[in-house]
Amino acid sequence: MAAVCGGLAELRSAGRRLEAAQPAGHSTAEPRLSPWVPEVRQRRVLTAAATRRSLLQLAVCASAARSGRVSAATFQAPSVSFLPPASSTAAPREEPVRTVAPKPHTGPTVFVQATGRIVAIGDIHGDLQKALACLEMAGVLAEDGGHIKWVGGDTVVVQLGDVLDRGDCEIGSVLLLRELDRQARQEGGAVYMLNGNHESLNVAGDFRYVTPGAFFESARAAGLSEADIAAGDQRRILQARWYLYQPGGAMARELAKNPTVLVVNNIVFAHGGLLPHHLKYGLQRINDEVAAWMNGTTLPDGSQAAPPFPAMGDSNSVQWNRTFGKERVSDYERMHMNMQLRATLEALNARAMVVGHTPQMSGVNCECDGRVWRVDAGMSSGVLDAAPQVLEFSVDEEDRLVARMLRQSMYGVESARRVYPHPEPTPVPEPPRPSSPSPMDAGAHSFA
Repeated sequence: MAAVCGGLAELRSAGRRLEAAQPAGHSTAEPRLSPWVPEVRQRRVLTAAATRRSLLQLAVCASAARSGRVSAATFQAPSVSFLPPASSTAAPREEPVRTVAPKPHTGPTVFVQATGRIVAIGDIHGDLQKALACLEMAGVLAEDGGHIKWVGGDTVVVQLGDVLDRGDCEIGSVLLLRELDRQARQEGGAVYMLNGNHESLNVAGDFRYVTPGAFFESARAAGLSEADIAAGDQRRILQARWYLYQPGGAMARELAKNPTVLVVNNIVFAHGGLLPHHLKYGLQRINDEVAAWMNGTTLPDGSQAAPPFPAMGDSNSVQWNRTFGKERVSDYERMHMNMQLRATLEALNARAMVVGHTPQMSGVNCECDGRVWRVDAGMSSGVLDAAPQVLEFSVDEEDRLVARMLRQSMYGVESARRVYPHPEPTPVPEPPRPSSPSPMDAGAHSFA
């Protein structure tokens, strides 16, 4: 109570000093009243505002009079004032335009361009022999003196993810694709490998689908000796795999280079599929956040980067959803699939989407008039052990997009093609027509 009384006394004394310092004959110009508010009410509002403003000034003066309470270094005026602004005849100061620099992305880029063919390869799942057969069938791989050689020129190869699990040669398959990418970029081509749900499972420490051969491969890559592996110490072998695949580990950092979503020219690639709500979240944001999580990035607040929910959180995520992968669907599911697909492709101005994730009993196939392709043929020996199959996109002499399916059989390589028509031009909206004159217009007869 004594502190409150002392504060009021300081306010009164500060008020007397302000009144004594005011020059004689000083009159405050009365602000202009608004024509939309009653005059009496407007006067009351302005008087109350002036009173509150005077009290705020007095409080600041009283605080400044006490030494050590407020100084120029510690007191800062609030950036937002809850009091009505004082009336002034001065012209408003023009605020400078503030521009926010775009945040540079830290993960793999989403949109890339290709000048040649585009080849899509489905889930490999640790089957190195099937991976080699697919690349050779696509015409991008040859053997040169016992070494692999890129012969695809400016072709761009996109592997749809799930290189890990269910097979014994996981790291070998990753190294194969990396070496081909290095050679392809020297000739204007590229080899991309997407991150699928099984890549994310391993970085998260879920090794349910790892085969014994893959455990031994990762243990050898982690530095365990042949004697340690032969001893069968499962605890050490498991620790060796976690050492490689944990966020920030050697294999996790290698997988962080893979995009989760990739758009090559006008073709969209995603392991499970892309839905409209993924676009709202941001495709580059998804790639950046997945890469940050796999790299073991520490955020500014000191926490570790977490995997983004739209990428791998549930059955509607990019890596896990099967909206476009079901071979047998009801009429309602097909209608829902068409609506989701049309909205996504139109937003990206794309012609088709390519997905993996769901093994297709009939092999590589398309749905929705060729707007979505399913390329997970289950060719790994740990899945369906189906024949190697690939999907190829190219442009013919008439500048039309052509999709060609290649499948290895006992009679050679079988192929089937689909030609896309030229996209229809966007209709130009007609200018509004002038309406006919109303009987109530000036100069018209009235029937009132």
